[in-house]
Amino acid sequence: MLTIGIQLNVSTRSVSLTTPQFEGTLKIVFGFMPLNEASVKRPNSIELFAGAGGLALGLEMSGFVNRALIEQDRYCCETLRHNAVRYFPATTIIQRNLRRLSIPEVLRRTGLRKSEIDLVSGGPPCQSFSISKIPKGGRPRGDPRDYLLKHFTRFVKIIRPRAFLFENVPGLESKLEGKLFRTFLRSLGYLGYSLNCGILNAADYGVPQRRRRLFLLGSIEGKIEFPVATHGPSGTEASLLPYVTIADTLSKLKSDLPNQRIPYTTPRKRLSIERIIPGSEWKHWRHRDRWDEPSRCITAHCRSDWIHPLEPRVASVRELASLQSFPEDYLFLGPFNGPNDADYVFQYRQVGNAVPVLIAKAIGNVLRTHLMK
Repeated sequence: MLTIGIQLNVSTRSVSLTTPQFEGTLKIVFGFMPLNEASVKRPNSIELFAGAGGLALGLEMSGFVNRALIEQDRYCCETLRHNAVRYFPATTIIQRNLRRLSIPEVLRRTGLRKSEIDLVSGGPPCQSFSISKIPKGGRPRGDPRDYLLKHFTRFVKIIRPRAFLFENVPGLESKLEGKLFRTFLRSLGYLGYSLNCGILNAADYGVPQRRRRLFLLGSIEGKIEFPVATHGPSGTEASLLPYVTIADTLSKLKSDLPNQRIPYTTPRKRLSIERIIPGSEWKHWRHRDRWDEPSRCITAHCRSDWIHPLEPRVASVRELASLQSFPEDYLFLGPFNGPNDADYVFQYRQVGNAVPVLIAKAIGNVLRTHLMK
């Protein structure tokens, strides 16, 4: 058995090896490879309109550190606080109306300097911009929610993060004949940011759901390209994985997971649901997807308009959250359900309004790579 003694001398950058079986010492001189601090540092982000945390979770999974999650709804904040211990350990959850929240207060509560914030992310409520409002009377001019775009710009203007990420429905581009969105783009462009705007489908990034959303990326360090799609319909490019389906997702769920309560369905409604053929045309705000395909877009009204492909019932919060690519142990709190005109965000609405986690992660990956250059 050979015994070797090792002595490290940092000042001389050498290692000395000694052994009693042999005379002398073998000295090896080595060099230090300097560490680039940016290569190991996780960039800081703050998020506006955080909701239940889908966008924040995806960014955290991609390597960002969420330092502030700002949201005014009390039940969304309950959900964020519960999951922060596991998923957002460094965050400060600020329950405030963004219109009345000053940036100095955010900095004070997080202990950050403006120069330490690398990313501002978020997207205001989409109901004012959604084209689904057109059959119901249109999208009114002067909706107070339209002005939340200015508050996103306010945070970017004052903080001057290295980059920002904005998300919303594609209908934002067309409201007021496009004037509202063009004004928003100009306000950010005037601040010196290179912009890249595109509509991405969540299914292309491993989310079991066809969900097209508008994303806007901005950077003071050059244009940020969107992530390359990783998934596609079966039989398309060989480099793409097949779309993740409802079957792939829901068949894995166990009965002991949280948020598995199934809403009561009346016998009459069950009969009505049974008549809906999976994959048939959308009718009366209801549609039934095929089991072996991705889900259609999950909305804030998912409590009543999403029908299980195999069973005559609506879905549980957990099932819908899985189709939004949330982890199985991510818990949603607050009222289980509520009316469509509720002024609070119940569990189903929290899920329906969320950014799918995996598309947020994919975008977070390109953002972090860009910032780490």
